[in-house]
Amino acid sequence: MAGKKQQNHLIKIFGGDLWQAQLIQGLLEANNIACMLRNDTLSAVTSPYSTIGGEVWVLVDERDKDMAVSIIER
Repeated sequence: MAGKKQQNHLIKIFGGDLWQAQLIQGLLEANNIACMLRNDTLSAVTSPYSTIGGEVWVLVDERDKDMAVSIIER
């Protein structure tokens, strides 16, 4: 199908506390793997100092999954 733009799909490779997700994000970005963090908790409801924030996910493009998991497991 010429002219049709291919969509990228983000997949979860990690879920945990914010500090853990941020460490993994830094590690992946240092290895040239784009990623993003996601947390479904409404920030307006919870204080930034609260421990009830829910799980933070690290998402990567599905094409980068194998490399990202390999880097995290090292």
